[in-house]
Amino acid sequence: MAHRNLKFLKDRYLIKDIQLNNDNESLKELHRRYKNMYFKQAHKFKNFFNINNINLDEILKDSYYMIYDSAKTFDYDKKIKYITWLGSKCKFYFLNKSLKKDKSHKILEYRDSEKELDELSSTDIIQAPNNNLANHSQIISFLKDHPDERLFKIFELRYCINSTKAATWKNISKNFGLSSQTIINLHRKGLNFLRKKADNFV
Repeated sequence: MAHRNLKFLKDRYLIKDIQLNNDNESLKELHRRYKNMYFKQAHKFKNFFNINNINLDEILKDSYYMIYDSAKTFDYDKKIKYITWLGSKCKFYFLNKSLKKDKSHKILEYRDSEKELDELSSTDIIQAPNNNLANHSQIISFLKDHPDERLFKIFELRYCINSTKAATWKNISKNFGLSSQTIINLHRKGLNFLRKKADNFV
């Protein structure tokens, strides 16, 4: 096989090589390009890590993993830049470090289709230790600040900690007299609002 000079390849080719072939050389090159960005992101969370007794040095060691994970999960069809995706993945990875035993952070994960969203189970939240349920309630309570009151109600129904089973989009849609797709779109709107609120956690 002819030698490839990876330094001259665009990110998309490195990412495809990682996704399709788990190519370690492509991963090393992608890591070389973005490790400083990861380090800068981590240092922005320094105070957050201190408050939550998280070791910054351990976080910094995860740069290779995070760049690999962001490459494997990156989708060009979503029409966003890789660096934007990496930044978002890093942010929620850092926030979730303080919620290791709490599944409520799944609310903030990037899920867009009905099938993917239905993979999130409210039973995961219910099974979280009682002292972590406040995190779940706190996340959803931020939606009370949104002018569209439906968003809070949708999240409350979907992630109700008093329920033994996650409410389906079909059942939620009946509560509002709307289609399931409209409810999913409103859910996505709520997620975007919560992600912006997450910036204030730092």
